[in-house]
Amino acid sequence: MFKQDHPQKNPIFDFYAPLGANYRGLLSIPHSGESIPPEFEKFLSGDHKAYKEDVDYKVNELVEIKKLQESGIAVLVARVHRVCVDLNRAESNCVLFWKDNTQGKKLVVVDPDETQTMHFIETYHRPYFEIMKAALQDLEKRKKGLVSMVDLHSMPSRPTEYHMKQNPKQKLHRPNFCISDRRGKTATPEFIHFFKEELEKKGHESTLNDPYIGGYVTEYVDQFRTNNIQIEINRGIYMDESSKELIPNKAALVKSALTDVLIRGFEAFDS
Repeated sequence: MFKQDHPQKNPIFDFYAPLGANYRGLLSIPHSGESIPPEFEKFLSGDHKAYKEDVDYKVNELVEIKKLQESGIAVLVARVHRVCVDLNRAESNCVLFWKDNTQGKKLVVVDPDETQTMHFIETYHRPYFEIMKAALQDLEKRKKGLVSMVDLHSMPSRPTEYHMKQNPKQKLHRPNFCISDRRGKTATPEFIHFFKEELEKKGHESTLNDPYIGGYVTEYVDQFRTNNIQIEINRGIYMDESSKELIPNKAALVKSALTDVLIRGFEAFDS
């Protein structure tokens, strides 16, 4: 199923299969998609600038996918915008969940009915998790020990008003990377600390479960026999948060460091 040297593409996701005999783990990138299917347009404000505010902008370009494949790591990248269907949320609240963005700008102007909502779940949410499930089950069959899985995201360099309402006690300063495992529930201490320490060796301030503890993907994957973490990248270290554009030299440094740490982490915990 996963032996191919080109991505499996469809309107929902791109799946980059591992290359070579050793299949080591899975990297998921659920929030970098920028595609808005036409059937969502009547529900949305049409403010494309507002849509961009909370995309994990170009996170899929902050890793060298071919190198990951060659190291036995499969990569699953969402193509659909999180404004339409948020893949880091359960089916019950994934469709057009973000009525406003985190800056308070209106996104959703009309709510879908029950039939439309179910159609969106079946068309856009379930396929992502079906291939994730298939990949993890394949890994479980191949591995005696825990299977490695990373869910990759980005975060604003400073908490917005929305974030402060969610957690009024959070710090205004954010690290370069936040690594989370639902506060110790989804990974061994050795696994999560490996990634924290290796990123710090690259010169990146990193924290554990602060300001994020992991999302729905982390919870979902925990049903499998996994070492499973979420990594959030501070957008300020690779992009201009105002213009929503990559800063090429900064992005290149992040890409090199993150790819190296991911490969060495998956190799170190390959069992």
